[in-house]
Amino acid sequence: MRAVFPALFAAAVLLEEGGRAVAVEPDELPAGRGREETYYTCSACHSFSLVAQQGMSWGDWEEIIDWMIEEQGMSDLESEERALILEYLSKNFGPDRPFWSQSRE
Repeated sequence: MRAVFPALFAAAVLLEEGGRAVAVEPDELPAGRGREETYYTCSACHSFSLVAQQGMSWGDWEEIIDWMIEEQGMSDLESEERALILEYLSKNFGPDRPFWSQSRE
């Protein structure tokens, strides 16, 4: 699955609103523990819209974080912060993508 991530993210960037990045501010994201940590960690390198549309499981999010650290130069995360971010991502941007579907109706 790891080899799929670069292509997945490249395709997602191209699909964001016809190729345009859509700005998402932290207060527009679902409330909950980890919202700001997740927003600022992810948006340091790319639009948060890219995150919102992925719809990945906890394990997939964990793999993509590993890939970004190993291959893209993302700073390593402390274990507590990593768990908080993974919890937030899998709850709000998991396979059913509750935030993404609500924001696109």
